[in-house]
Amino acid sequence: MIKFAHTYNMKQLLTDSLSCDSVLHHKAVQAYPSLITEQKVNGEMNAAIRDVYHHPYWVSGILILCFVLLAWGKLFFRRRLNMIFRAVFAKNYANQLMREGNLFNERIGLVLFLVYLPTISLFVYLSLPLLPQLQLPLNGGLLYLALLGFFFIFWIIKLSLSRLLAVLFNTGEHAIELLGNMYLFNLFAGIVLLPLVACMAFADRYTFFYVSLLVLLLTYTYRIIREAQVGFKIIKFSPFHLFLYLCTLEILPIIVLAKIVIRNIN
Repeated sequence: MIKFAHTYNMKQLLTDSLSCDSVLHHKAVQAYPSLITEQKVNGEMNAAIRDVYHHPYWVSGILILCFVLLAWGKLFFRRRLNMIFRAVFAKNYANQLMREGNLFNERIGLVLFLVYLPTISLFVYLSLPLLPQLQLPLNGGLLYLALLGFFFIFWIIKLSLSRLLAVLFNTGEHAIELLGNMYLFNLFAGIVLLPLVACMAFADRYTFFYVSLLVLLLTYTYRIIREAQVGFKIIKFSPFHLFLYLCTLEILPIIVLAKIVIRNIN
């Protein structure tokens, strides 16, 4: 009888101290939520990777073509390419660049312009998904071609208006220097923007978008300052002509673009 009571007390003590149901319940609480959380995190990571790397094949083709053109220019026009980089940061090199030849008609100028135009269009194309409220009738390759055509037509209009203002104010020779300065900074922007756009397409889109935007903003601001310096140093250039040129062809398009971005940014 004493042995039976001792055995019964031991069973009751074990039952009260450690419950099998509590062990099972504890395991269920720890295991299943972690599994669900892990699947959710993996799904978000995979979605983020698809969002960054999922691009049409022609995006890679455009980037490869631009890098090939840039390498070709570096191989055959090394001296002029180095002169272009120096001319951006030093006015005397810019004057030497203009004296030695017309950058508009040189092969290196054409090659770098063929790098700038697809690169700036691709930058805008990759940036549009960051503006979800902006609804466009085109997408994919047609959207990129539309952007490419827009920037080319915008450049033609800008060039035509610059020449028209030069004829109206009788400053044809000096206006060429302003146009050359504008063309020079566009070529430089294409060179600097190309690796950033490549990283934006195949790395972190958000980070390199803001880095590219900052580079473009700094380059554009410095270009306007350089153009103002060129205009004020030329006696024949009237302040009204310079103000009209900068507001119509440089500042106004940026204000319109900034207004569109701010209105549609997430």
